[in-house]
Amino acid sequence: MAQALTRLNIKSSERNAAHKAADFLDRTAMLGHGGLFAITADGKTLTEELPRSLLAAMKGILAVLSETGEAVVLNPELEISAEKAAELLGMSRPLVYQRMDSGKLPFRLVGAHRRIRINDVMILKKFEERRRGFAEALTADAEKGKSAGRAKRSKKSIQRSSNLPRRPSDIDQLVLGTTNAPYRRTMNAADLVARITSRDWHDWTAHVVTFFTEVRPELVLEFARFHAIPIQDLATSYRSMKSATGEANPALESALEQLA
Repeated sequence: MAQALTRLNIKSSERNAAHKAADFLDRTAMLGHGGLFAITADGKTLTEELPRSLLAAMKGILAVLSETGEAVVLNPELEISAEKAAELLGMSRPLVYQRMDSGKLPFRLVGAHRRIRINDVMILKKFEERRRGFAEALTADAEKGKSAGRAKRSKKSIQRSSNLPRRPSDIDQLVLGTTNAPYRRTMNAADLVARITSRDWHDWTAHVVTFFTEVRPELVLEFARFHAIPIQDLATSYRSMKSATGEANPALESALEQLA
């Protein structure tokens, strides 16, 4: 039976051999033909030709083993426990349960236990890494601005942060990249604007929650400004989302209060 997660380990003394094997397979994968051979106890040679795709897959595993001595092979369609998901995501179990309860990590119940597809775990992992990357980039921009001696932001500068991209397409890309990342179904900027202004977002609850809680407040405000969403409508939609789901973003609340 296939395993959801298989750990491969080699001795430190074998890592150099793994490196040589990875280099060899890298070369053979470029050829028209390649394969493996083995010598039996009676000296007979057995050979098996393999397609390039398999040679490339083996090369990838060996390359990882040569660097760390350990590799993990995941079966994307099989399911794992919340505890194992937390290990793969590098976060605590309570955070994993929060991601599931908010709709960011799909799961199903087997009795009283939650089971999660590995593919969904990896989608969330990519989203979390992307979100951290955006946050780090924006923080770096802010720090660069401070070092250049920029004045403190005023109430007006919250509406138009000088540290953020100025083109609507840039703002949309950042906002939608975070809002859509955990989900298979995606929305465009027009969809998001319509949901916010009408507050009829119940078919898109998870996306709206992600927009208000995962997107940085400065980007939320820039998105609203570029799409002519009144601050009052933005604040009303946020409060409606918070009341319905219990999710909150204190930093965004603070910014909205300053603009009220």
